[in-house]
Amino acid sequence: MRRGPSPLVARLAVIVILALIGAGILAGCGGSSKPAYCSDLTNFKNAVAQIKTTSSPSALVSQLKTVASTGQAAISAVKTNFAPETTAVKNSLAALQNSAKQLTSSSTRAAAVTAIPSQVDALRTAADNLKNAAKQCK
Repeated sequence: MRRGPSPLVARLAVIVILALIGAGILAGCGGSSKPAYCSDLTNFKNAVAQIKTTSSPSALVSQLKTVASTGQAAISAVKTNFAPETTAVKNSLAALQNSAKQLTSSSTRAAAVTAIPSQVDALRTAADNLKNAAKQCK
């Protein structure tokens, strides 16, 4: 009997999603007169970058927790300044996370696989809009 992806694979899907967000909103964060939320965005970017250095499943799980917490901190830090943009990112991320969960069931896998490409596009657009709104971090 064939089983769906392991919890680790589902977590990796979430990390890929978070990495897309990180790449979209954090590219070019720098400068000397940055708003306070830029440090939260940088922490998130650094946490995503550290995924590449993980060498074991337990290290990956630990880093995924760090990525999730720093990602939430970054979204929380900017949401008062960019509420529509962060809401769009959160909604897009929630849709993708839901589809990632559906990948584990053979009865919902096909629908999830069909939905994911457009959900990734929506997330990229939302992340780009947030990046454009957070110009002070460039």
